Amino acid sequence: MKPRKKKPLLKFSAALGVLILLLYLLSYYEVQTLPDMTLHPDNADLVQSGKTLYSQYCAGCHGDELEGQVNWQQKKPFERRRAPPLDATGNVLRHSDKTLFMMTKFGVHTLEGLGALNSDMPAFEGVLEDDQIVAVLSYIESVWAKGNTDKPEVPPEPE
Repeated sequence: MKPRKKKPLLKFSAALGVLILLLYLLSYYEVQTLPDMTLHPDNADLVQSGKTLYSQYCAGCHGDELEGQVNWQQKKPFERRRAPPLDATGNVLRHSDKTLFMMTKFGVHTLEGLGALNSDMPAFEGVLEDDQIVAVLSYIESVWAKGNTDKPEVPPEPE
């Protein structure tokens, strides 16, 4: 009886090891390139910059005072969702900073995997830089603080 050759097993093990190493390095690089999505509603300069950007890019739908569109909670069949208020009366308070950032950058329904069929909310990737998105969201969150509305604690999101 011939002894079994160990070379194919050795080659397979080496290839598997290289693949695992490459996947680890890729995931490490991806984590290192994520933007800082932390909002800073107490940073006056950032909030002022965000207010200017909000007026230019967001107020047309969400209102000058973050009030949203009339009847924003009502949705008739086959109708697009209306822009919700971004002040303390809306439902954005329930989202974490990371979720708000991702919804703004990539679009609400794209993030949910539903495409853009039910919302006019555009994705701002390629329109606003990451730090500009943080500025807009910091402005919005600063308005919540003025209304004495604390942002509720949200459970950490899976990474």
